[in-house]
Amino acid sequence: MSAINYVFILGSTAPVVLHPFDTGTAFESKDVGDLIGRYGTGETPQGADAIRTELYKAMEKSARRHFLDKGYYLRVALAATAFVVVYLFFSILVRDPVPLIDELVLASLAAAAVFLVSERKVLSSPQHLESVLRLRRAIDGAYFSESRVVDLVESWRDEALALGPAAFYKTDTVEVKLNAGEMEEAASLCAFLAERWRSKPIVAELYAASQKGGVPGALLDKAARRLGAAENSMVLAYLRLIPLVLSGAV
Repeated sequence: MSAINYVFILGSTAPVVLHPFDTGTAFESKDVGDLIGRYGTGETPQGADAIRTELYKAMEKSARRHFLDKGYYLRVALAATAFVVVYLFFSILVRDPVPLIDELVLASLAAAAVFLVSERKVLSSPQHLESVLRLRRAIDGAYFSESRVVDLVESWRDEALALGPAAFYKTDTVEVKLNAGEMEEAASLCAFLAERWRSKPIVAELYAASQKGGVPGALLDKAARRLGAAENSMVLAYLRLIPLVLSGAV
């Protein structure tokens, strides 16, 4: 059975697109699996072609970064070796009227050339090209459909936009339950959102405080100031989704 990779589209007019191409795992496996797009019920997200183009660009950028990162230190070592060899060659065997300066310039140029050539070799490798083509085909074949999970997150986000930080204390009037498929989808969405805010310590602070049973109003206000209203509302929706995923409710 093929794995499922989700693409989430939050919002319709200025959508936030969350996808699996920010992690290296998407470029390692030869079995890409099914790429499924999910959006909230109601209006179809505007600019579907633009969203697909965004996915192409994100995938190609991440693939480039992934494959270049794999051999980065080896390329640095090769460039450093080229620098030393060229510098010693011109210092010892070639006499010039301006000592030191010419050797440094030529050695630096040699090191830069070796580094750039090694990068080009990586990007023209069969592994990189095959990975990009495989994922482009997956994006071409992606099927987009409505999602109850995205619906929930968007409704919580809209509620947080209307109420501000106080929305954190609001509870659902009806208990929310997810089936097995929705649980898998919600877990994937939580993982994407966690990756989105990995460099935002304030989000981790909010989660840690919520796990202890309460979030001080001062911390909620601080998060709203640092993240801005739109992003903070998504964080508050994310904090409401996490317990559903952890509970394993069906």
